[in-house]
Amino acid sequence: MKRSLFVLLLLYPAITHAGMDQRNNATNFKDRALAFCIAKAYKDTPTVELDARKTGGFYLEKTYFDLDADPKMNALIDKYLRYDYRMPIEGFVDAKFDLLKCIDMYHSLELDELVRKYVPHPDWIGNKPPENRRK
Repeated sequence: MKRSLFVLLLLYPAITHAGMDQRNNATNFKDRALAFCIAKAYKDTPTVELDARKTGGFYLEKTYFDLDADPKMNALIDKYLRYDYRMPIEGFVDAKFDLLKCIDMYHSLELDELVRKYVPHPDWIGNKPPENRRK
């Protein structure tokens, strides 16, 4: 058994205990976008980038959505990370506010629109609704 799978199996009870299995597809989709935004924002910080990317990958297994959303999600992430949030206020001059950009993207109407367009069962809890619910 691969080490990463072994670790995931060991952590699975903790993840599910933390409420992971109680979140619906819409929330998981948005959380996935947030994780990938953080990964992109902190690509120069390998431990943060890797953890965020793996978190986003984990949501792929926990969320039922149209994979055509991925390029749209990536474009939205890029759009928010390009925003200039610099402040000429003492103590904030050197801040890029990348995390704030990701949080703003998470709460954006654009991400809500992606959920409406690409998550066919937003209230479903689990990674795939039963076949009879897909229609």
